[in-house]
Amino acid sequence: MGKVMRVLVAGSKKVGKTACLEQLACLSDITDQPYVPTIEDTYQVQMDYGDRSKEIMVFHDTAGISESGPIDLKRSYIQVADAFLLIYSVVDHETFNRMDMLKKTIDKQFGKDKKEVPIVVLGNMIDLPGRKVDSDFARSWAAKEKVKLYEVTAKNRNTLVDLVIYLGSRHFHSQRESKFSLSKKLKAEKSNTAIMMDF
Repeated sequence: MGKVMRVLVAGSKKVGKTACLEQLACLSDITDQPYVPTIEDTYQVQMDYGDRSKEIMVFHDTAGISESGPIDLKRSYIQVADAFLLIYSVVDHETFNRMDMLKKTIDKQFGKDKKEVPIVVLGNMIDLPGRKVDSDFARSWAAKEKVKLYEVTAKNRNTLVDLVIYLGSRHFHSQRESKFSLSKKLKAEKSNTAIMMDF
């Protein structure tokens, strides 16, 4: 078994967390399907370097956080996470506000213990009309909070690739740049999903 990176995926309900992971790991566009709340699921992306051990990113898809009230993330999730992927919808400013609260909750629970744990934020649904979260506003917030921000659409896998390259370079090989191939075959594993990627 190669090196493993565990990525906790969180955000409000209906922001496309599962849709992004389905597109990234399964090459499947589920954006037109009826909404089904996620309880918990796992997706795997395997990076194969050929001559070296494989590196695996395990994305833990969590249930959407409620629209109001305190943010509740299981401490066990936070303790084992090597990175966080926080998602909001660019067409719903309240999901951005909840994501900001979620980020502050993670900071508070981690304290100074894991300052090196990367946090990546995805502004999803850039393909939809009616944007409510301005790109410049989001970039300014990300710079202030020292997080990596990508604006994406779960309909297009190409918009999601950079986050894997970034996370892989931070966790597995911070000294060199990753190369990421989009033309790989799906490898199913029971209820989980996986896709092989060459570097």
